[in-house]
Amino acid sequence: MENFLRGLQAIFGEAGSTLSAVTDYPLFWGFAVGFFTSTIVHAFLMTDHPQQVSTVLFHEKAKGFEELYPAKADGTFTKSYSDYSKMADRVKTLFLIATFILTLLIFIAILRK
Repeated sequence: MENFLRGLQAIFGEAGSTLSAVTDYPLFWGFAVGFFTSTIVHAFLMTDHPQQVSTVLFHEKAKGFEELYPAKADGTFTKSYSDYSKMADRVKTLFLIATFILTLLIFIAILRK
């Protein structure tokens, strides 16, 4: 059991030093901040208002729709749910793809080092 624990310590120690080497690379932080900023700007452009991005990302579609577009007194909504659903899917897909690409680029940087 002691060898197993030492093996885990070695694995996590090496992973930590690799992550440290990537984060110490001078161009990494500039790229990461620029990539994140570009993703946020694209999300702002896809939504009607910038404040909607967090609601779209972190709420289910129905709850987010009700929160952003409350019903009028007569029970109708000011915006179509299908339009909101398409916009929410695009924003979530944008963040998913951006996260995947950033992870892939970090992985490639680690392999090339």
